[in-house]
This record gives sequence, structure tokens and C-alpha cells, in this order.
Amino acid sequence: MAINWSAYCNTDFYGQDGGYKENTEKVEFKSGRTIEYLKNSAAKKTHALNISLKDKGTPKTDGKTEFEHFLYWYENTAKSGTIPCNLTDIITGSGTKQYLIKVEGWTGQRTKEVSLKLEEV
Repeated sequence: MAINWSAYCNTDFYGQDGGYKENTEKVEFKSGRTIEYLKNSAAKKTHALNISLKDKGTPKTDGKTEFEHFLYWYENTAKSGTIPCNLTDIITGSGTKQYLIKVEGWTGQRTKEVSLKLEEV
């Protein structure tokens, strides 16, 4: 079961860095020989990116700023990143993919720059 992104927050991600999720397992024998196995036949990607959300001194919608809506959504709907979220494919910009979202932190006052880590499901 996947959820949708908060209706109160934009999806204008920027500053993307990407890579692959660890997908191999190494077995080392007493003889010193090592073999690596794939954990999953499909390689999953990870993305580190940012999003800018309005906060202090900006108009509120339903009593909350865009940043407050994001925090509420992350804590109560996405359950701190444990439930996958449907988003437009980060690489192609078309189609939908499911991602686990982790908040790495944020900076700023009037506008919060939130650092996120997305992992393909």
C-alpha cells in the first residue's frame, strides 16, 4: 500500500545526487575465496535531493504553512518514511514510481530547504 504526496506541498525537487542501493552480498570461505551474489535481480536507485517549502511569514492554508503540512504528512501519513510514496519518476520525469522518503534535515526560516533521501521500492 503506497500513499500519495501531500496535496499541500510542491514537488519541485532540485539538487539531485543519485546512486544505487547496495545490492550484493559477499560470502567469504575459510580458504580465502570470496563470492558475491545479487540480493535482488533489479537494481534499486537512491536519490539525495532538496525541496524548498514556505514557512514563517508566509500565508497559511488550513491553518498551517507548507512546511508544517509537510511535517504533519511525513510524521502521520508517511509514518516517518516507512510507507512508500507515489511520485513522478525522479530520473525520467514521467510515469509514477514508489519511493521510501527519509528527511535528512532542513535549514532556513521564511523558506525551509529540506534535504531528502528517496529510495526506490
